[in-house]
This record gives sequence, structure tokens and C-alpha cells, in this order.
Amino acid sequence: MNDDVTLQKMERKMFVSFTDWEFDGNVDNAVEAAKGFWPEMKKYGAVNMRATVTGENTIRTMTLWRDPKMLEANIDEIRAAAGSAVGMSVTGGMTGPLAVELD
Repeated sequence: MNDDVTLQKMERKMFVSFTDWEFDGNVDNAVEAAKGFWPEMKKYGAVNMRATVTGENTIRTMTLWRDPKMLEANIDEIRAAAGSAVGMSVTGGMTGPLAVELD
């Protein structure tokens, strides 16, 4: 399969971002802040977001996006704005096409 065909197939798929965050450890506050920032994320094509507490003061988010081009063009800005809005700092992250979704 040539690269153009592969890229076209990937562009039709949803995209996922994983972001690792460090915060003050108050999960309730982090959740409420994320809920408050959610409308802004939806403007960039976010479909849903899930967050998992991964440590005493760390959270990992998984966000599903409908438009990989918009995400890739804006991911740094989105993370910076989200971090500022919710009072957390990004410690890592990655993005990629969604390979499978099972319910």
C-alpha cells in the first residue's frame, strides 16, 4: 500500500491524544477544572475525554478527536491552555490514530 493511501485511511479515522499531567493531588478540583475547560477542547474537535489517576499527584488523559489535522496543528496550544486553565503542568504526551474501539 502506498503512503498516500495509508495517510488517507488514517485521516478518516479518529485520532487520540494521551497527556500526562502533574497537579496538586486534589482530584475533585482537577475534575471540575477539566469539566470547565471541556467546551474549549470541543472547539478543536474533541469528542470525549477520560482521565485516570496514575499517582499521588499525576493524571493521564485520553482524548478522542474527530479531526487529526486540527489536533496536530493545535495540540501544543491546547495543552498549554488546558494546563493554565486547570492549574496542571504537562509532563508528557503522545498522539496517534485510533486503531480499534471495543465496547
